[in-house]
Amino acid sequence: MNTDSFTTPIPTASGPIVVTRNVNKWFGDRHILSDVSLEINRGEVVVLVGPSGAGKTTFLRTLNQLEPIESGEIWVNDAHMSGVGESGRAEKRSERALARQRADIGFVFQHFNLFPHMTVLENIWHSPVRVKGESKAKAIDYAKTLLDRVGLSDKADARPRSLSGGQQQRVAIARALAMRPALMLFDEPTSALDPEMVGEVLQVMKDLAQAGMTMIIVSHEMGFTREVADRVIVMDEGAIIEQGKPEQVFTNPTSERTKQFLSKVL
Repeated sequence: MNTDSFTTPIPTASGPIVVTRNVNKWFGDRHILSDVSLEINRGEVVVLVGPSGAGKTTFLRTLNQLEPIESGEIWVNDAHMSGVGESGRAEKRSERALARQRADIGFVFQHFNLFPHMTVLENIWHSPVRVKGESKAKAIDYAKTLLDRVGLSDKADARPRSLSGGQQQRVAIARALAMRPALMLFDEPTSALDPEMVGEVLQVMKDLAQAGMTMIIVSHEMGFTREVADRVIVMDEGAIIEQGKPEQVFTNPTSERTKQFLSKVL
């Protein structure tokens, strides 16, 4: 794998890239997110941990409005992503407006969601051309650069079904990067992989961290979290219960609930 620095431009504007204020989300009578307030700085790598059902994935999905919120405010890269209007209801945006805002946010899911009828290269250059209006030639050139970065330059003409799970997830990362996002979101990107394929995906993410990409990651890979995270955020029952540097959270947690969770995963 080519471990040279990624060529995705790193935003240089001052101030936090993500700000949430008192974000609440319900599914029926279940309070999934409870007054989540958070700031994430540009270039920071934040890993969300916690038990299943803690609200980690839902929180990620609210950041690019895949899940609407019931109350609170969300800003990403200085854009007001979601909030509550004067009516007391969550603001609605057109699909075109949502697409423009989401273009700044790369999202890598547990499952790869690649287009099966397209080649690997087509999967990567398609969105920059369709959504951002880039020239096809420019998008293809950058797609080839990204494939080289994730160690898959020899798979440009392959179909996704011919790749291993780890290879498909690396293509998914390259596809997200092709939009030149200011922020990358990862929702347990290795959970669907066989154990021997986990390392190749984590290495790509480590390279991104070293290049200065802002990332919010939901992960159960605690060794990776210790190595890469600038900050660990522990969630439980929809709320942030603890946060800090990895060594502080893992070796000297202050919350009893954090201690109980870590005793089962470390």
